Amino acid sequence: RSYVSAMGVRRLLPIECERLQGFPDNYTLIYSAKGKPCGDGPRYKALGNSMAVPVMAWIGQRIDIVSNLLDLNTRKD
Repeated sequence: RSYVSAMGVRRLLPIECERLQGFPDNYTLIYSAKGKPCGDGPRYKALGNSMAVPVMAWIGQRIDIVSNLLDLNTRKD
C-alpha cells in the first residue's frame, strides 16, 4: 500500500484526524435516520470546526494558574 502517489500525499482518514485532535476513535461517526453511517464529509466538517482536546486542556490549565497567581497578588494588597 502506497502512501504517496504521483499527485501527492494521501488524505487523512476521519479516524486519523480524530486521533490527532485527541478525540476517541469514531467520535464523529454518526448515523442517519435510516441507521446507516454518514459519509466522511460531515465528519471532516465536524473535525474542522472543533478544537484539539489536549490543546484546550493546556490552555485551561494555564488560565487557572494565572488566575490563581492574580488572586494571590490581589490578597497581598
